[in-house]
Amino acid sequence: MYDIADVLPAGTISELEPGTSLLIAGPAMSGKQDLALNLLAAGLDGANGLLIVTTNESAAACLDDLEQRVTSLDHDRVGVVDCSGSSQQQSIRDIATQRVSSPGDLTGISIGTAKLMQQFTSQDISSLRHGLVSVSTLLQYLDLETVFKFLHIYTTRISDTQGLGIFTIDNVSHDPQTINTVMNEFDGMIELRETETGERKVRIRGIPDAPSGWQPL
Repeated sequence: MYDIADVLPAGTISELEPGTSLLIAGPAMSGKQDLALNLLAAGLDGANGLLIVTTNESAAACLDDLEQRVTSLDHDRVGVVDCSGSSQQQSIRDIATQRVSSPGDLTGISIGTAKLMQQFTSQDISSLRHGLVSVSTLLQYLDLETVFKFLHIYTTRISDTQGLGIFTIDNVSHDPQTINTVMNEFDGMIELRETETGERKVRIRGIPDAPSGWQPL
């Protein structure tokens, strides 16, 4: 099981089955990326590895985000596919980094993730958390069918290798049909929203035994 204790509200879920892929959906500034990174970083104090595909920020910025969440980050357990196109996009000597020209290069992303997975296997790291931030960026570059096929291949790979997948999407930027289509590739969804008073709330869908109502985050 993948431990996510203390990341989500008490009484919801504290662990996830191997092979699970979750989609975190919410509007801009709702905390999707923070929640995704918290779920991914939750295993880095233990034996898990982390493979993250970043479309919006550089690998260096992503590493900084992780180091703020983990007391003592083992850089050997982190790999980043950087397709942000950032001017700071470069390989980081401390962690395994694969550089891809843009988020529209799904072949490059697939090759990069496969190389990093092989590297983790050679290190005998079998419990791997995967993150992709964000699916919305892919949809800005490519049509829905192409992105759907990519997500199908990636989530199937996560399932086959008993990993854990955490993906994010802006559910306001896309029409309901697009969101529903993308959601079909995931085992469950975590929805985020912000109330008029600025309080963030979370709702979990599709995960057995998880309460279905909105909870304060």
